[in-house]
Amino acid sequence: MPRKAFVQDLQQAIQTFTHPKVSTVEPGIEDGSLTFNYACPSTPTPIVIQALVTDVGEYPSSHMYMIYTISENIPARLSTALEDVGTLDGFTVSQMLSNVTRTLDQANAASQDNPQDLDDDSMDLEDQTANLSEPGDFDNDSGSDSLDAWSPVSPSRGNHSGKDLRKTSAVRNRAATLSANRRIRADLRTAKAAGFRVGQLGGLIDDAQDCFVTLSIRVSKLGISEEAMQAWHLDPRQYFLLLIRYTAGYRPLEDLVGNPYRSKGVSFRVGLSQHYKIPMDEAIEAFSHLKKKDVSGSGSDNGFFEHLAMDHDTDSEAPTRLQPLFIGRPLQDLMNDRLLALVGYRSAMGFLWKGAESFYIDHQGSNWSSGDTVDNAYYAPESSSRAAALPRLVTDDHLGTCAASPSLPLVAMQFALRHLVRCTEFCLVCHARVEANFEALKPYVCSKPLCLYQYMAFGFGPSIEHEIVAQPHVVDLLISFCYSSASVGKLKNLPTGLALSVPAPLLIPGPCGPETTAIWGQSWPGNDVQPDGVTQPSKPKSLAVQTMQPPRAYKAKLDQTNMELVLTPGEITLIPNQWIFVKVPGITSGTHQQRFHCRVVEALHPTIRLGPPVDLSYQPDYMAPLAGLPHPAYSIVQPVPTPAATPPLPAAGASRYDEVEFVIYDQNFDDLSFTDKQSAVCTLLDTLPSVSDMKTYLQSKTSKGKTLIQWHDRISPAAAGVLRWIIASNRSCIVQVDHLEGESSRASEERVSGMPQWMQFRFAQGAPDKEQRFIQSLRDVTSQQQYPSLYAWHGSPLHNWHSIVREGLHFQDTAHGRAFGHGVYHATHVGTSIGYSGMNPASYQNDPFGHWPRSKLKVSQAVALNEIVNAPAHYVSSNPHLVVAQLDWIQTRYLFVKINASIKFDKDVPPTKVYAQDTRYTPTGCDHQKIVIPITAVSKSRRPLTAESKNGAKKMKTGNLGVTDDVALLSDDTDVEDLQVLLSENEEEQSSQSRDKENVPGESHKTPKTDFIPGILDHTSLPLLEPPSFATPMATKALQRELNSTLKIQTSQPAHELGWYIDRDVITNMYQWIIELHSFEPHLPLANDLKAKNLTSVVLEVRFGKDYPMSPPFVRIIRPRFLSFMAGGGGHVTAGGALCMELLTNSGWSAVSNMESVLLQVRLAISSTDPKPARLEPGKVRDYDVGEAIEA
Repeated sequence: MPRKAFVQDLQQAIQTFTHPKVSTVEPGIEDGSLTFNYACPSTPTPIVIQALVTDVGEYPSSHMYMIYTISENIPARLSTALEDVGTLDGFTVSQMLSNVTRTLDQANAASQDNPQDLDDDSMDLEDQTANLSEPGDFDNDSGSDSLDAWSPVSPSRGNHSGKDLRKTSAVRNRAATLSANRRIRADLRTAKAAGFRVGQLGGLIDDAQDCFVTLSIRVSKLGISEEAMQAWHLDPRQYFLLLIRYTAGYRPLEDLVGNPYRSKGVSFRVGLSQHYKIPMDEAIEAFSHLKKKDVSGSGSDNGFFEHLAMDHDTDSEAPTRLQPLFIGRPLQDLMNDRLLALVGYRSAMGFLWKGAESFYIDHQGSNWSSGDTVDNAYYAPESSSRAAALPRLVTDDHLGTCAASPSLPLVAMQFALRHLVRCTEFCLVCHARVEANFEALKPYVCSKPLCLYQYMAFGFGPSIEHEIVAQPHVVDLLISFCYSSASVGKLKNLPTGLALSVPAPLLIPGPCGPETTAIWGQSWPGNDVQPDGVTQPSKPKSLAVQTMQPPRAYKAKLDQTNMELVLTPGEITLIPNQWIFVKVPGITSGTHQQRFHCRVVEALHPTIRLGPPVDLSYQPDYMAPLAGLPHPAYSIVQPVPTPAATPPLPAAGASRYDEVEFVIYDQNFDDLSFTDKQSAVCTLLDTLPSVSDMKTYLQSKTSKGKTLIQWHDRISPAAAGVLRWIIASNRSCIVQVDHLEGESSRASEERVSGMPQWMQFRFAQGAPDKEQRFIQSLRDVTSQQQYPSLYAWHGSPLHNWHSIVREGLHFQDTAHGRAFGHGVYHATHVGTSIGYSGMNPASYQNDPFGHWPRSKLKVSQAVALNEIVNAPAHYVSSNPHLVVAQLDWIQTRYLFVKINASIKFDKDVPPTKVYAQDTRYTPTGCDHQKIVIPITAVSKSRRPLTAESKNGAKKMKTGNLGVTDDVALLSDDTDVEDLQVLLSENEEEQSSQSRDKENVPGESHKTPKTDFIPGILDHTSLPLLEPPSFATPMATKALQRELNSTLKIQTSQPAHELGWYIDRDVITNMYQWIIELHSFEPHLPLANDLKAKNLTSVVLEVRFGKDYPMSPPFVRIIRPRFLSFMAGGGGHVTAGGALCMELLTNSGWSAVSNMESVLLQVRLAISSTDPKPARLEPGKVRDYDVGEAIEA
């Protein structure tokens, strides 16, 4: 292990290295560095010298040193000597110390005996050190006799072997390079032979350092059902793309396994793309912290859903960009954290993936040794029924079948697909298998409380913002289901483990029963009744209840005009951003006491300034129906979606201050009793705005890019947490079919005819392979029948649907008796199912619906229309109900909800193309109408060759469509550089050829991929700063290496992919480079601005200081002028054309950064749209003048 070897060598050098002028050898601050003091006779204090290994992962074979001093006023001869030491490639720590000290000694001796400058010597120090034997030939790390006899400027120690060791070393290095090239090609060809598209970026071969490998596959080839693709937001035409980055050059898999330091040079990203690979700048951006989706924000959204919510209007314009994946963040974390460790377990112990994953989870943090016994359970074969139905391309295991030299790209791709296609089988946080007694269409977390907390807090789940904007009525439906269940005490699974701080239930009425007057952790007898099958979890024994302060209500005075609360001095301390619940005892609104929630804005005790109130005066009092009082006809005043626009409070009366009581949001939700938890859920949902108001807020210009948690004065963190839990824990796919009046003028072709007064949603449940199992059941049981399936209704009370959409249909619980046997009950007439759906607890006899007060839909009933295998003889019962025990025979298709009668939606128009039904079991809807099922209700693979039109007379050919038959999946061309890597058998010939597409024979007829033409810029017209007049040997050598390396990269990559150009002929000063940035993504406003001004590039001036590479270069734009920040511009371009980047500051700069990465990150910064995209100054094209550059 490289780092371990370096540390050991450093410790040995500290203990054994001796030199009369060297003292205090010790590790440096940075990893891979060390410092020592060298006593110089001409300086009063020792010189502090530092040595840095540029890549510890290369130690001890091919690493390089960077040697410099941090002391000031040292003799010029010693400074020159340090610069001329060179990189000492492959030297151990002790050998490096010996060489450096002897070089310094020689410099001192030369100044005393023969005062000449070392630069006058006929042989460069780097050339002389090249004559040494290989570093590994030294036997004594602390310096042997032969090493002691060597002098850096003495010609006496020459090469007496008769061979040119520099040429020998070059031949040896070239052989190693060709061997590495062969391995790269072998690994990529193996991946291509397995069925994947393969690409490369950054050169990859010939010892390229920072490079990328891409593997991709069409989503349509992964065996994912249509329902799952819809739930996972996948398009069959897209590519699933795995991006592998090698920051220290390509490494074979066996070199990475068991080598934790070297494995840091490999990282993974996953995403979706319209092309089989992405451009270089997108690859860099995928690993960059500049991208907002990679930053953990306000604890809500991962990059995928933020992308959907905020960037939905730009996707079509950028077909080559890497688009986020719905489980991209958890999958990337899994691969970067565990993949190589799992491969190590498999290689060492012979596990399959299942065994390696279980072993990793079971032994995290344990001191397991190779001598311990391994449980045979880890060797059990895969037992997943899901895996058996998947395509071979997804289930193949290259690591298990490859005898030697496995391909890392292929192993990584197969592992990624395993966790993508079977994502519902694994926890999204700990990645353990989810042992649930129900199937789910969407992935979630396991039962561990910590996993649920991390899932919510760290943004692994769906975005509430995206769901609200894209499907507001579905969100309304989900909240209504939850509210209905909690309002009658039937909410079985609760949002525990989320660290929710809620108000104490002292002043708040409870919807589940009498008003709670609970003392800490204890409710009145009989007030903690739980639904059947629900067990209240016991509180942790570690909680010392008697030592905790009980919740209490506080009294204060409220100035409602200025929203100022005056506390009793010394009684309680409030802090900003806390939420409180306020009750004004003496003021009523109709039959309601005035109650509201609000945020603490400022605390200047005893005066507290409050935010706008979230007024509950217009909401129904839960106590009214229970006390026999008439239920008021409430009307919710819709607030304007701004933080200060909740309904105004009534007048305060004659007195400015009112006596009020309030409680603080300071109770841990998990510590409440079961009943109080139900009440708390309802209380928090009561405070939410309507879904339409939340959507309006998110789409307003002032709120663009914000999340709901940032609506500080309107939504409390606890309410936002419950809302997020409701949306994230939904395991079904629910898609709106009907449109409300004013939303759409055209009825959906997916609408079922025969239910005119019920709003419709497409409804899919079960595991991702549930549809495949259903189809297989049709083949096994009814393949010879004319009508293999039938449709029937299933009804359930409204408070049950919160559980149904999470757990699916099952018959584990008995709610209404089972007179006709055990199974899922169905009816062919909707009236029967509506009767069951209307059953509600007697406690809500005056308010039987349990509406969420802010709901626009006011859902009162819900029934599902399911497709069932048409085999009544095999049902538990077929009369009077269809009772089906085989869950694989049932597939949910539609959800119908009864909503507010005043809301108008799509008319009941029969679909154009219909699905033929069994006349014996055709379901009937409202008013005994026959239900007409659209052809789109069934999967495309099951649609018949002809489909009847609505009048039954005209036949329309639809074809036996598969998943991808309705879209053109034209294979995009493989890039030339990828073909050359994959097809070339002569590595020596390949390395000498240019891979620029424009120079490849036969490519001239193709349209160029960039409008940039190199070499046409008139450099004499540029307003340049005065060329630097300084020069230092260290900086000059470093810049020579950088320029040669950068130009080599430029000649080896296509211009459109590289995005920058350097004209070598115009660089007359090594410390001043002119660079053009070009080929910006066409969806960027900057690209459009350049095209409008007939420009094809942005011209940069890069200046290097005398301390380079220890200090960063100065980068500024010369042409054209950009729009300033004050005028609405962006792209990190500041006054004078300078760039605002941490990389280009002393604190953000790293001495090991190369100019290729600098240019890519500069280009990325200019292309960034956060917070605003870069734009050009309007009008005539102008340059930044020299004066502006000096000021910048």
